[in-house]
Amino acid sequence: MAGITFVLREPTAKTSQPINCIIRTGKSDRAKFSTGFTVIPKNWDKEKCRVKNVVSERNKAMINSRLNDIEEEFDKLTIQHLQTNTALSKEFVKLHFEEFLKPKQPTTAETPLVTPKEEFFNMLNQYITDSENGKRKNHDGENLAFRSIQRYKTVQTKLIEFSKIYDRDMSLITIDETFYLDFVAWLQVSKGFSKNNIGKYITTIKSIMNYAVEEGLIEKVSYRTKKFKATSEESDSVYLTIAELEKMYALDLSNNLRLERVRDLFMVGAFTGFRYSDLNNINRQDIKTDEDGYQFIEIVQEKTGDPVTVPVLPLVHEIFVKYGYVLPSITNQKMNDYIKEVCQMAEIEEVITKRITKGGLQVKTYLKKWELVTTHTARRSFATNAYKKGVDTLSIMHVTGHKTEKAFMKYIKIDDREKSKRFRIAWLSSTAEEKPKGKIISLTA
Repeated sequence: MAGITFVLREPTAKTSQPINCIIRTGKSDRAKFSTGFTVIPKNWDKEKCRVKNVVSERNKAMINSRLNDIEEEFDKLTIQHLQTNTALSKEFVKLHFEEFLKPKQPTTAETPLVTPKEEFFNMLNQYITDSENGKRKNHDGENLAFRSIQRYKTVQTKLIEFSKIYDRDMSLITIDETFYLDFVAWLQVSKGFSKNNIGKYITTIKSIMNYAVEEGLIEKVSYRTKKFKATSEESDSVYLTIAELEKMYALDLSNNLRLERVRDLFMVGAFTGFRYSDLNNINRQDIKTDEDGYQFIEIVQEKTGDPVTVPVLPLVHEIFVKYGYVLPSITNQKMNDYIKEVCQMAEIEEVITKRITKGGLQVKTYLKKWELVTTHTARRSFATNAYKKGVDTLSIMHVTGHKTEKAFMKYIKIDDREKSKRFRIAWLSSTAEEKPKGKIISLTA
């Protein structure tokens, strides 16, 4: 009985192999001929006898379409011979398909070959798609956060913009030191980005190129050099002291509902350490009470997917009761704008020297503290104030999500004098017969 299949010349080879067609014309007779196409064996589906849907095979759609054409032509040929009651010979079949497979003049309707630049951006699209559908995971094996995917898309937009004015063709093999220097210079000069912002772009690009290597799209790793690095500088982000937070909470905002709601939501963040995205999701069911009557908030963090437990401190309990355990819902942008108004009303006016590298130059500006406060300041204030009060570092890191103490110490904002005070608290608490006032507590107890 006649049959048709497609096989590779060397199925276990590492390099591209010809796709051969084998047609059985009898019990022992078969015609074998080349289809004229090649494929890397790891990208070949032996069961389906087709090229896999992978980014590295640029002409997969065209190849699979032609293989379908060969099968259809074979079916027509078989039907014709059945109708005339004549047998197919391997010689006839081979000659027939050699004629059938003669290269045709390309038409505008046919799929053009993919350029190296298109291949690069196709790979980038696939990287984002795999991140969205869960194929790519984070370091803990969990789905990537929405913000991470948004960052990939932002980098994609900037790469497309840069490619339009770049002297070299962007491709998988031209993401090297030359690209790095040109791209960083463009971000510095044309976009005026800070050193930390540029560092995030480079980190993302390195992740994208690692993906290309894992997918077998490239072997040359020109981006893996000491010069191709993500730069950073210490941030001048601020935190609010307990005294400053108390001044904010003491404000009478009863005649300004807009600012009162923002202030109260910020306070919950400053005394729980929750991110803005988690504050908007807390409900009554997340608040638990233990056998001693102490309340705790237990949630799964939206960004990381990690569970976290923090105590409901008196001020936080007061705010929850005030709003019937449904915290105000405010957009992040409005929160950032309005909280500055609150801080200004609370006269948080310490002058802060802010240093940042923009356009390759260090810029120094003087701002009042209230001008630098954002939604995230609440979380940084929580971590710093808890550390100053002697809360053990691991307990705070459990809430903030820092994986290393080194990263955590960069995050909090304390000077050498504060470190000395904390050392004194820890020393006295371990040597005194009775624990002093302000004893070390754990946020995860």
